[in-house]
Amino acid sequence: MQKTTRYIQKSLEGIYPPEEIRAMTRLIWEDACGFSPVDVILRKDTVLDESLRKKIEVIVEKLLQQEPIQYILGHAYFAGERFKVGPGVLIPRPETEELTLLIMRENKNRQLRKIADIGTGSGCIAITLSRHFHDCRIEGWDISPEALCIATENNQNLGASVSFLQRDILQYTPHAEELYTYDLIVSNPPYIVPSEMAGMEPHVLDYEPHTALFVPENDPLLFYRAIARVGKKLLCKGGKLYFEINPIFARDMSEMLFSEGYCDVRTNNDLFGRQRFASATR
Repeated sequence: MQKTTRYIQKSLEGIYPPEEIRAMTRLIWEDACGFSPVDVILRKDTVLDESLRKKIEVIVEKLLQQEPIQYILGHAYFAGERFKVGPGVLIPRPETEELTLLIMRENKNRQLRKIADIGTGSGCIAITLSRHFHDCRIEGWDISPEALCIATENNQNLGASVSFLQRDILQYTPHAEELYTYDLIVSNPPYIVPSEMAGMEPHVLDYEPHTALFVPENDPLLFYRAIARVGKKLLCKGGKLYFEINPIFARDMSEMLFSEGYCDVRTNNDLFGRQRFASATR
């Protein structure tokens, strides 16, 4: 095992930061091979069988092509749970987990009856909220059939009860029975403008779905504005709107939400001190 660990780390040296290589090595051993960190230490002189060595070589080769390890392994971790992911959905980020925890913290004393997660992707936000707000109908909306398929599988695997719906928020008109029935809407929509591509990592640009990442350069608030306008018809009085946002458009976000008639508009920083979240009240 020790020899294989050196092989993994030496192969990835210079391509990934040292701390990322260490994390990837642990994931390869633990998630792909079934060995805990303690196993790796105690069994360092164990000689691996050919099939396991080949499996590790294939993973390393994909990492050398900068394919995200979450796609290679087929899952990512979010709020302590394992979610299936694939090239058709965005890999859950720590910032999105922060947003989910913020929602749970700020609404712990509210009696929530209905929540919509717009642009649900893997379903990580909706499913995590459903495991926290037990007596609440939670919906996950997405335009992508592939994303909804993965989200539905995660829903089943984690024993959640989210209802997933295929909807295009840019074209959606609320049905009469939906009007003013939602207590909370959350969304982590596309928010990166093309001019930011130069500073992005290849494993994001080359593998993750661009439709889940990018917005037009001339209309960075495209999805937020659409959600805010639909939200005015869906949210009950006092209903809450939560967004993950691009920090460079934080002021524009606040101004847009005020102009759409929302009150108590706020932004919150992520763990890195960036204005990453926006919330508002109908």
